[in-house]
Order: sequence, then C-alpha cells, then structure tokens
Amino acid sequence: MRRFFPLLPALCVALVLLGGSANAQEPEATPTPTPTPASEPPRVESEPLSPPPPPGVPGAPAPAPTPVLLVAVPTPTPAPPARVSDSAVVAILEAPGANPFGIVAQTPAALPPKLTFVDAIATAAKFVSVRVDRAGRPMGSRPERDPIPSLADEGQRSLARWTFEPGRKGAEAVETWGSLRLDLEVEIDAPRSVQGVLTPITPATPVPRPLLWPSDEVWLEGRKAPLTDGTVPLETLDSPPMPTKTPWDADSYKGPFSAKFWVKVKSNGIVEKAVPLEASDPVLIGYLRRAMSSWAFRPAQANGAPVDSWNELVLSGQVAYDVELKQIASLRRTLAGS
Repeated sequence: MRRFFPLLPALCVALVLLGGSANAQEPEATPTPTPTPASEPPRVESEPLSPPPPPGVPGAPAPAPTPVLLVAVPTPTPAPPARVSDSAVVAILEAPGANPFGIVAQTPAALPPKLTFVDAIATAAKFVSVRVDRAGRPMGSRPERDPIPSLADEGQRSLARWTFEPGRKGAEAVETWGSLRLDLEVEIDAPRSVQGVLTPITPATPVPRPLLWPSDEVWLEGRKAPLTDGTVPLETLDSPPMPTKTPWDADSYKGPFSAKFWVKVKSNGIVEKAVPLEASDPVLIGYLRRAMSSWAFRPAQANGAPVDSWNELVLSGQVAYDVELKQIASLRRTLAGS
C-alpha cells in the first residue's frame, strides 16, 4: 500500500472536483508532503497549462503545480477567428437551401377589399450629363439617374433645346461634359383602377434581387472615373457649363404604372416592411410604401392563430402626375462615362 501513497493527494483533489467523496476510498492518513487542501478549490486561472502524465504509467510523479486538476475540470479552448478561406465563411456566403422568409401557413395573408390611395407631393432629383461645345450648344445628353423613366423622351427633347454658358479653363471656352442635378417636385394624383395581387412566400420561393435605388448621396459616391473622349475633364475647369435657357416639356404624365414588392405582413394585419423589386417609376416607391402602410391586411394563419408572413405584392393601374422643375445645379463632378 505504501507504494501508492505519492498519488493520494492528486486523487483526493480530483474526486473533490468530480463531486465524489474522497474519504470513501482513501486509506488512513500517512504523513506526506503538504498538498493543496481538498477543501480549497484549485486556482486554475493562475496556473500554467501542462499536459497530464501519460496514462497507464503507475506512480508517475505529478509535476508541480498539480496538472492533474486540469483533467478533472477541462478548460474549453475558444475557436480561432474565422478567416476568409474558412469553409464557415464560404457557407455563409452561399444561398440558403430554403427561403428563410417563407413559412407554411394554412391560410395565406390577403389584401383588403379596397386599396386606398391619396393625392401626394414628392420630391426627386434627376441627374443628367450634357456635352457642351465651345459655343455653349448641347452636343448630346444622357440620363444618369432618372426617377421618372416614363418621361425620359420628353426630358431628352427638352435638354436638346437648352443653351449654356460654356465651360472655361482660364479665359478659354472648352468642350466638356457638364453634370446637372435637376430638382423636381412631383404632384401624384391618387392612382385609379389599381389591381393588386398578393402571393405568399414559401420556403421554396427563390429569393430575388431587390431594386437598387439608394439615396442620391450614396449613388454619387459610387460613380467612377469618366472615360476619355477628347473633351476637357470637368474637374480641371475653372467654371463648369451653366444653363442659360431651360425650356422643360417633361412636366406631366398620365398612363400605366406597375410595381412589385416583398412585404412583411404582421400578425395584426399591418405591413411592417416593404422591399421594392420593380417599379416603372422609382418616384412611386415611397408613395406606394406609405399607401400600403395604411391598409388593413388579413394576416396569414398557422395552427389556428395569426402569424407574421412575407408575401409578394404586385400593383398595376393608371397614374397621373405633374412635374415642376424647381432648381438646376451644375455639379463639379463628371458623371458621363461612369
């Protein structure tokens, strides 16, 4: 029995840490070097990590301080930070196998019996590039960001009739691409004869790409360097081309419109989110969001109770609006060729 006494202190501590009773198995006390008291828990945080002695070697001396304690209470090792090449990151970037927005509902959500709209006023900015020669004549124009594509032809015809003070580098007039921001005020009449179709999103529904229509500031920041076509870069001029005569014929529209959204209908029948997927005129996105936020939908039901649900909402009908050109700003940043 004496030959096993050197392992007794470590065995006592291990049994205490495992919740067992050391007194039930240890023999009568024999004077040994003073161990860590069994009633005092080990201070693992202040001790260096050392591997335990190899298993199956009886009487292997325990290195100081007692590393056997770490076997009884293993310390979890935190996972290293994920790298770009890790498979976990790749898995996150892959499309999910099932649509995370879809649910299986016994009763799908439904539109209200009548879709209500009101007259409204919206503001929007149209960005265009105009090539202006040394005499101030427009040689061509191109829309860069148009909130009302339904009036694109009328806008192009109007720009062709404008005249400019040409851009100058020092005292010399030069040919360049001018960049203009046209601030518009749009009076939207309540759409009539609107048709609405609401389709539930299921786990099998493909996830579409949303309509990319960021704020004007975000859009401008994303513009790239212009192409080289023989004109003088706008950024090198002392003064940009400035419009002097600006007739505007793109002042009204009456005709069809269409839009598509993914909408989240809450269990109380209110639209909480509306993600635009398509819009014939982006100026209508905010207007239609505001309109549907006042509608009382019939919520979807699952297991006999109303639940939140995602749905595809398609709207189409007739709309009319008047457009007033409120202000023209000549920018000092080239947009053409971006």
